[in-house]
This record gives sequence, structure tokens and C-alpha cells, in this order.
Amino acid sequence: MPTYEYLCTECRLHFDRRQSMKDEPVEFCPECGARAQRQISGGSGFIFKSPGAARHDSKKTCSLETTGKTCCGADRRCSDSPCGD
Repeated sequence: MPTYEYLCTECRLHFDRRQSMKDEPVEFCPECGARAQRQISGGSGFIFKSPGAARHDSKKTCSLETTGKTCCGADRRCSDSPCGD
């Protein structure tokens, strides 16, 4: 379940709620009862890929060589990756 961030429009309280994607957004601040707005944040846990995007460009170097990590977190080169990236 994702965690959503909210901001109160009156007291400016920042608070988080773990909710299903199907749940309605929280409407009111738990502190003062004023209206709350769900914030847009970077978050984590979801990666959206374009269905038309290329899966792997063999001309690029593996990110393991530049960052010490592959795109999928494997400890070997991307060409050997179990995810196919």
C-alpha cells in the first residue's frame, strides 16, 4: 500500500497516511480539522516505463561500471541481468 503525504491548509501540518490506491483522499487535518490537501511527491516503489521504450541499448555501458550498481540492483553486468535490462 502506498503512503500519501498531506498538508493542512490552515495549520500547515504535514502528515502521512498509508492508504490503498482505491481509498478516497483524506479531507481533514487530524490536528485542527481544517481541509487537507494530498501532496505530489517523488515517492518510491513505482516505476513507469513507456511500452514503446527500448529495453536495453547495447551501445551504452553498464551502469555497474559507472555507479557500482546495475539498473535492477544485480551484482553483475546488465547483459547478465535476470530482468533482461
